[in-house]
Amino acid sequence: MAASAALRPLLAEPTEGTLLGVGERGAWARLGDTVLVLLPAGTTRSPNGIEVPRVLLERLEPGAACRADAGGFEVADWRLEIRGSWDPRPTLPPVVPAGLRERAAVVRDHFVPAADEGLGAALAASDASAAAAAAGRLVGKGPGLTPLGDDVLIGALAGAGLLGEATGDRRLAHLVAATARPFDALARERTTALSATLLRHAGRGEVDDASAGLLRALCGRGDPEAALDALLALGHSSGTGLATGLLAAARAAGGAS
Repeated sequence: MAASAALRPLLAEPTEGTLLGVGERGAWARLGDTVLVLLPAGTTRSPNGIEVPRVLLERLEPGAACRADAGGFEVADWRLEIRGSWDPRPTLPPVVPAGLRERAAVVRDHFVPAADEGLGAALAASDASAAAAAAGRLVGKGPGLTPLGDDVLIGALAGAGLLGEATGDRRLAHLVAATARPFDALARERTTALSATLLRHAGRGEVDDASAGLLRALCGRGDPEAALDALLALGHSSGTGLATGLLAAARAAGGAS
């Protein structure tokens, strides 16, 4: 099976864990301070994901012991050998700010964004203190395994870093680092373990496949509307939150004030 390349350090060392839950779209397990997602092969991949056979998911129950060691993952008497990987940090083509603004405007007209607590305006103004304050208001806001506020923050942090690179706007990388740095400890206290894991990935520009698709489309590789539809299909509200954050990042990288 294949796993996100971001998990290589975790899978390289023996680590014991517990299966936290099982749902229609996968299962999630905690190993140390990281939550892994076990995904049916062929579905949207996440930066903390491992692809597994669908038949395995049908046999899993919360509380089951699991273990990672030397490139393999064990759960419920199954051992999965990790033989492939994907890079959850997309490589985006260079894009001029005007083109990014134009495509972001098309996307923005086709969905109702979630509240971002002023994060988008703070990123556009390069105001690190305001961005950190807005991020603090978003962490853990809303119900679910990945609260809506966390999804907005995940999209904004990952998008700002990646789109900043694509436009050559180096200030955004520094702004993302300044915004993300204080939130590891805060996320552990105020949100779910799964969201805390995804926030760490976002700070490194590591995203799910659907978010990567929208980012590429914003840079001119793909249909922005189709990419938005694919992202909005994720979860109950996760797609909306992620799209909101990604468009906030596009606003900042596109030079909008």
